[in-house]
Amino acid sequence: MSQHSVQTKYPDSLSSQTIGLLRWVLMALIVLIHTNLVADTACTDTTYGILYRWAGNVVWLASPLFFLISGYLFVASDHGFSWSTFTEKCRRRLDTWLVPYLLWNTIFLVFYGIIGLVLPAALGEIPALQDMTLLDVLKSYCCIRGEGFNSGPIDGPLWFLRDLMVIALLTPLYVTIVRWHKATLIVPLLIGCLPHQLGFEAEIACFMIGCWLNVWMPSLDVLLKKPVWRPLPIYLIAAVVLTVTSIPKPEWCVPLLTFIRNLSGMLLVARLCARVVSANSTLDWRSLAQPVFFVFAFHSILARVLTKLTAQWLMSHGVGSAGYVVAHLVNAALVILGSLLVYHLLKRLIPKAGRWLFGEPK
Repeated sequence: MSQHSVQTKYPDSLSSQTIGLLRWVLMALIVLIHTNLVADTACTDTTYGILYRWAGNVVWLASPLFFLISGYLFVASDHGFSWSTFTEKCRRRLDTWLVPYLLWNTIFLVFYGIIGLVLPAALGEIPALQDMTLLDVLKSYCCIRGEGFNSGPIDGPLWFLRDLMVIALLTPLYVTIVRWHKATLIVPLLIGCLPHQLGFEAEIACFMIGCWLNVWMPSLDVLLKKPVWRPLPIYLIAAVVLTVTSIPKPEWCVPLLTFIRNLSGMLLVARLCARVVSANSTLDWRSLAQPVFFVFAFHSILARVLTKLTAQWLMSHGVGSAGYVVAHLVNAALVILGSLLVYHLLKRLIPKAGRWLFGEPK
């Protein structure tokens, strides 16, 4: 990126309120993912397992849309995006991204260490703290991609923040590309459609699309106020082809269809949220989103315990798929409510000292 700033803006009122509601909705979708009972009950081929596979077309929109929103907001500046803007953004993100990331993973490391002493069977694939090597401890913070303990930091949902911190470092490159012409949108679209070898490609594509939107469409009104259902046919076709196992799909086709489904689904969800915001304009949706980071970072403690206990009870009592669905939804609600309760309690007890737990700036 050259020394000259690129014109970008902070979102206007509608966009800002819509992003506030979107963040809350996406957090709820992530909790639904982490309270699913499929893994703990091996019920993939049951009615509940099939329903959850179809529901994945909605809940798995959360991560790509979070990356897109992050890209849009990271370049936002009423003074234009320049190298000095970038360095200032990075400095501030050390306080609201890196420190909370390290703090939460340390909390989880200690938490699982205590759990390992009391109830080692609950750890699953996570080694007991006393058995961890130095490499295991380091992996609990930075980790490698894979399954189980190797798939992310010990506070599992924070894989998103880990990837975001890496991806955001290349923001000057993204802005340098997209500033040339509106047609440069083709670059992230192509990146997102390519077969994913590293796992970062779709994340970079969504973050870069967020940058493009702020450079070329700083006010999202035009995009959000168009008819809600226009993306629906594309979304449904891609979702059906991806989900119906009997439809033959070449290996190269899966990331392409996934990216198309996610783009159309994200647009659909964003427009629906914009309609809700417009219809309830007296509410401050940005305030509603304030606990989102805390719930995002904290909820897996509750989700892991509830899911394992619920799975054991359901299997021992021979409950049908309807019971699994109800239990899944109840657990998700309990996890969100429990996390919000802890958030508000800590807000009352340690409003300033706890800001790193909340991911809040000074």
